[in-house]
Amino acid sequence: MEISEPSNVVITTSRNPTPIIRTFCNDLTRSIPSSVRINRGKSSLNALAEKAFVCGAEKIIVSDRWKGGLGKIQLFELGNVGLVRVYPTLYVKKLKLHREFGHIRTKKVKSLVVQASNQNPIGVRRLAIALSNFLNVSKLPIKRALSGDAVIMSISLNPAQRMQITFLQTTPKKIEIGPQITISHLIWTPRK
Repeated sequence: MEISEPSNVVITTSRNPTPIIRTFCNDLTRSIPSSVRINRGKSSLNALAEKAFVCGAEKIIVSDRWKGGLGKIQLFELGNVGLVRVYPTLYVKKLKLHREFGHIRTKKVKSLVVQASNQNPIGVRRLAIALSNFLNVSKLPIKRALSGDAVIMSISLNPAQRMQITFLQTTPKKIEIGPQITISHLIWTPRK
């Protein structure tokens, strides 16, 4: 299977981010190839679309706060008339940042693949497919070996049976590099 070229992605925050959300955005930018982090400031979604266009980005990930921490992750595509919402919206239960793993990885990831184990429920595989399509990266079976400086975005169930997104470095050995996102729930359709 050929690894496809990822889309350009802008990673940003809500209007009043906490230090944890800023650090999370930096971690995510380091873990997703062809991504750039921009400061949102007081920008509206339309202004954010203009910033993304200037950066040559097609996709935007917005990390939003809730109760003092990272509450949800929203996905957007640049459309003809501004930003178009892409589902699912990920509501975050728990977050573990890169620095909490004790590894030092300062260089940016060159390639990324999304994986979900076949033993996991349909919801996990559905999320893996959605994120793979959104980021325009390959979705590979869990046993498929990778070469080079690739990172795996692994989607699985944790011991508490919650969906979890983890980033694993493949060389020189497979280690978790963060961030680790434990999902509370997903919203797959617009709310009425």
